[in-house]
Amino acid sequence: MRALSLNPSLPRTFNNLALLELNQLDDAASDKWLQQGLALKGLDLDEADLLHATGCDLRLFQLQHQEALNFVERQLQLRESVMALCNKAVCLQKLTRLDEALKVQAKAIELHLKKHAPHLFGMDFRSLIGMPCGELEASMQLQVNLMNMGIFKLCKDPFDKEGLQLLLAGTSNDHGFWLDSRRGSSLWKGEEVQELILWDDQGYGDSIQNLGWVRDAAKRVKKLQLWLRPSLLSLVRECFRLPKNCSLETMNAAAEPWSSSSKQLGLFFLPMVLESWNVSGLSSQRPGFVKSSAYRKQSDAPRIGLVWSAGRHSAPQPERSARVRDVPFPELWEFALQWKDIYRAELFSLQLDGNEYSPVKEAIESGNLRIALTSTDWLSTSQVLETLDLLVSVDTSVAHLAGALGIPCFLLLSNPSDWRWGQYERRTLIYESFQLARCETPGDWNSPLQEVNEWVGSMFSS
Repeated sequence: MRALSLNPSLPRTFNNLALLELNQLDDAASDKWLQQGLALKGLDLDEADLLHATGCDLRLFQLQHQEALNFVERQLQLRESVMALCNKAVCLQKLTRLDEALKVQAKAIELHLKKHAPHLFGMDFRSLIGMPCGELEASMQLQVNLMNMGIFKLCKDPFDKEGLQLLLAGTSNDHGFWLDSRRGSSLWKGEEVQELILWDDQGYGDSIQNLGWVRDAAKRVKKLQLWLRPSLLSLVRECFRLPKNCSLETMNAAAEPWSSSSKQLGLFFLPMVLESWNVSGLSSQRPGFVKSSAYRKQSDAPRIGLVWSAGRHSAPQPERSARVRDVPFPELWEFALQWKDIYRAELFSLQLDGNEYSPVKEAIESGNLRIALTSTDWLSTSQVLETLDLLVSVDTSVAHLAGALGIPCFLLLSNPSDWRWGQYERRTLIYESFQLARCETPGDWNSPLQEVNEWVGSMFSS
């Protein structure tokens, strides 16, 4: 604000203020500064480029994907840049225009190579994984672009071999990889080794899903250490059949799995390194969770758990990713009340936050919806899940745990959905107990909710 008082006509100041507000998740304030910046007269090429890039980021955060694409098209009219092409590819993917997204992303990678490492131009994209590309930021950005290319390919086909390999660029897409040579030299690539550390590197859902492959990894090593966040330890210790050569360790924010002489790998990348993310690998893979004796049926009434929100995040990118998966509670609740009335179902919220939201609060205070979770510990969550007959959930970590436990789950998916679920199927090889209900168009939840309503009727009508 001090910079603005010194010079109220500086476009970069408005751009920076818009970005600062966006980082605070205040999209209304961000939009105010953005519009003031765009209204300034005499913007040069760099200033207009920055403001349009910020406009694209803001509209993506607001889930206004066509408006985001409009911003980036205007940006590309000013000049072609790697950043603008990457933004365009993201917008096209969000609009389910996947073939176009792939072409634009490939063009962005090629332009990046021409600018920063011409000697690498023309190489197979997979051979660029972990490859330096000029300065630190350029090397890191190349890996981000390669991983995004992999995601777009997998959105078209979740078993695309090139896409799965390109995901491995995610092992080298941050500053730490390039500043610490141990990160690259210790990275496990699936070979037989004496010692291996598998560590908890992504969201809880990713970690829970990929625990199913720990036993396969253990067959290739003499000694295996599994580093997990504290809230996962009791769950895995009590419910997971660990191999004899595997030990559990606590993972904290300061942990450095690459600091020992062992090979290491983040859990997210385990099925890709094992080359097990394919039809035969998934159909033979069974998560290692076993049901405990926690289940105690207290009545003949169906017990249905509900998860309508993917949780809150403190940064714009994960927050927008979560919000696109959310089902508006009133829309879900309209159907849930029918299940209560018709099938005498008991309804349980498996949300840890958001219960103070007015419609949710009213449902709880009326006695129609009960709060089931009071702890962030995953063993407690598993014990709650095992008391349910059914979970109706958006794509979130609680759903992954239900699948690992074999709890029936009707999964509500946005359009486009996360690549691992494919874009068209109604069943998934990842979890046998899942049925997938999809939005026909982005943001239209009525169709999948109607589908779930029919499935609930088939399940409980007798």
